[in-house]
Amino acid sequence: MLSVVILRLLLSPSGVIDRFAFTAGIVLLTAAAIGGHHALQGWSGPYGVGSFAFVAAIAWSAICLSRKRLHDFGWSGLVIPAFLGLYLVAVAAAIFVLDRGALSSWQQAMATFGLFSGPMVGWLIALAIIPGNGLAASARTSW
Repeated sequence: MLSVVILRLLLSPSGVIDRFAFTAGIVLLTAAAIGGHHALQGWSGPYGVGSFAFVAAIAWSAICLSRKRLHDFGWSGLVIPAFLGLYLVAVAAAIFVLDRGALSSWQQAMATFGLFSGPMVGWLIALAIIPGNGLAASARTSW
C-alpha cells in the first residue's frame, strides 16, 4: 500500500500536496537519483538510452511534485515552463556576461555550480517553505 502511495506521489501529475509531502517527495526523488546514478554507472554510458530514460523519469517526477505543490497555492502548472524558460534564458545570457579569464579555477567552478543549480535549489526551497492555501488538507486522498 505504501509503495502505491509513493508511486502516485512521484509519478502522477494530478492532485495537490502540502509542504510535508513535497519535502518527502523531494527527499525520495533525491535518494532515487543518487541510487540510480550509481546503479547505472558502468551499465550505460552517459549518452545511452538507459541514462536518457533515467533522467527523463527524474525530470517527470520533479515536474509532478512541483505541479501538485503549485496547485496547493492555487497556481497553474504552467508556472513550471515559464520558470524553466526564464532559467534557460538566464543561463544562455550568462555565457556572454561571465568573464572566464577574471576567475580562478575554483571560482569558475563555484560560479558555474551556482549558475546551474542555484535557481533550481531556490525553486525547491521556495516550494517547500511557502504555505499553501490548504487545498492539500481537503484533498488528502488525491495523492
